[in-house]
Amino acid sequence: MSLAQKLYEEGFITYHRTDSVAMAQTAIGSIRDYVLQEFGEKYIPESPRFFKNKQKLAQEAHEAIRPTKVGLHSATVSDQLGRDYLKLYDLIWKRAVASQMSDAITESTTIIVDSKSQISNLKSQKENQYKLKANGSVLVFDGFLKVNSQALNEIILPDFTVGEKLDPQKAEDIEHDTNPPPRYNDASIISALEEKGIGRPSTYATIISTIEARKYIEREEAKFIPTPIGIAVNDFLVENFSTVDDIPFTADMEDQLDAIASGEKKWVPVMQAFWEPFEKTLVNVKDAKRVKIETEETDQVCPKCASLADKDESRRGAKLVIRMGRFGKFYSCSTFPTCDFSKPFVEETGFLCPKDNGKVVVKKTRKGRKFYGCENYPACTFAAWKLEDIKKEQSSQKS
Repeated sequence: MSLAQKLYEEGFITYHRTDSVAMAQTAIGSIRDYVLQEFGEKYIPESPRFFKNKQKLAQEAHEAIRPTKVGLHSATVSDQLGRDYLKLYDLIWKRAVASQMSDAITESTTIIVDSKSQISNLKSQKENQYKLKANGSVLVFDGFLKVNSQALNEIILPDFTVGEKLDPQKAEDIEHDTNPPPRYNDASIISALEEKGIGRPSTYATIISTIEARKYIEREEAKFIPTPIGIAVNDFLVENFSTVDDIPFTADMEDQLDAIASGEKKWVPVMQAFWEPFEKTLVNVKDAKRVKIETEETDQVCPKCASLADKDESRRGAKLVIRMGRFGKFYSCSTFPTCDFSKPFVEETGFLCPKDNGKVVVKKTRKGRKFYGCENYPACTFAAWKLEDIKKEQSSQKS
């Protein structure tokens, strides 16, 4: 957001705190003139393109984010502000210009091959029919992909004729495992909230910062990973508040609150319909069983229990476990609260610092963002955001 703010202040883009998809007529005209001059008439649709926002809560007081001057080259942005600003400006420029260009045309081909195989055993011999399928696509006209080609992936197939008999030369048996759904990140969770009609642009940042501040999630390579606290809280809510901890309920409640704000509904009946069943749920939950937060066991022996093992045999061999606290993970004795021993948790990466060969460990900024730094800080100030950066640093030193 700070990059966009600077681009706006310097006059490179229009106001950026909006999710509108509407552009001013003058901007559309300028883009069409630019495309005509740079790429030719076939890259312009017959009539200008207009888009409608699918989000009912979209903030559309301003027009869509676009470059203020379509003819302003990226080199100007790079020279004045730097490479990071250039990347964001290029993204905005390409999306804005592509939105007013002709459609791309691709030729898709599907080939189906009938094959027969004989399966024989001691009792019978039968013939099985299999259908083999291959899909291909070739770009015929690039259209808007002329400026925004990131989505194109051509698959070119050999030439075939209908009824052609194929001579199999090679067959490969490749096993494909079904991958689990990808973890959420900032962009994908906001997209999911928009799709379900939950929250609005002004609250998305608050939602993410809240679940992060309460240690319900951790960031790992920009992805959200649920913590034991988050899993425990989720299990408790699903078991005891299933009617409230529900996506349709949240979206419907926001619709009703919007209706109250606009004067279409009275707030007393709406709140009464919610509160009466919710009050009964609260009474039932008073006697609910507390959810246990899972701990991660280690092979380390608690030093405090080991020192007292001669006097108290029950404390012999007590292990340390990893718990989640207010400030993140820490080591604690498995017999807590009998033993109150604890120490900071240091997560090692297995890499050595390129500067002093110290261990590279996982650290966090004040805002909770994870990074990698040398354990010998402040004597060594090496730090990196990604493990790939450390690998590159080490490989460059070896070469």
